[in-house]
Order: sequence, then C-alpha cells, then structure tokens
Amino acid sequence: MTYVESGALVAGFGAHVVDRLLARYLPPLLQSTPFTAEQRKALEATRDAIAQAADAYTRQPVAGAATPVAATGPSSTRGEITTAEAAVVLGVKERRVRQLAEGGLGRKVGRVWVMDRAAVLAYRDERRSA
Repeated sequence: MTYVESGALVAGFGAHVVDRLLARYLPPLLQSTPFTAEQRKALEATRDAIAQAADAYTRQPVAGAATPVAATGPSSTRGEITTAEAAVVLGVKERRVRQLAEGGLGRKVGRVWVMDRAAVLAYRDERRSA
C-alpha cells in the first residue's frame, strides 16, 4: 500500500472490492451510528473517491477480451446508486428511498431500484435548503 500524505492510495482490483464492500456494509452502519455532519461528509467524500477508482478499474480491458472488466451490481456505474446508497446520502430509511424511487426518482432494474446519483444529490440539497 502506498501512503499519500493524508490518506492511502486505493486503485485497481482493491478499489473495486472496497467499493462493493462499502456499498453493502456502509449504509447500515451510517443508519445505526450517530456520526456528525462533518464525519458523514468525510465518509461520502471517501466513498466517492473509492467509487471513482473502482470505475477506472472496471473500464480497464481484460487481457485477451474485447470488453472491460464486468462490474458487479446495478450501481456499478457511479451515475446510478442503489436505494441503500441513496438512503445514506439522504439520511433516511431505505423504505423512504424506495417510495421516492417509485415516485419517479428512480427506475427498476430487475428486482432492484436504482436512482440517478445527481438527482439524489439535487433532492438532498433542495431538501436542506427548504
């Protein structure tokens, strides 16, 4: 691991794995742990940085293949996030996020709701300013 002044460099397959782990385990942790607004902002920034590194990895061609590395899950493109991820961003329960998704903020991919990340962030910012 390479240490970079105020943090660790995460790239490649490691970023991909950490991104998937965070997608699965961070939302419940954030819902059950009383973090300050500053701590939540720091976690979101870290999550975004890792997601960008994971996206770069999934776009890399596989040796001998004509297509990039297959991404796991419907939120593999950072333009879309799962209801669990949206719940963390909005600071609400996942059930409320599914209601928002059904109301037009998301779309269903198979049995999973996904939401446009920019739309979720805009909704969050609109809600905060109201």
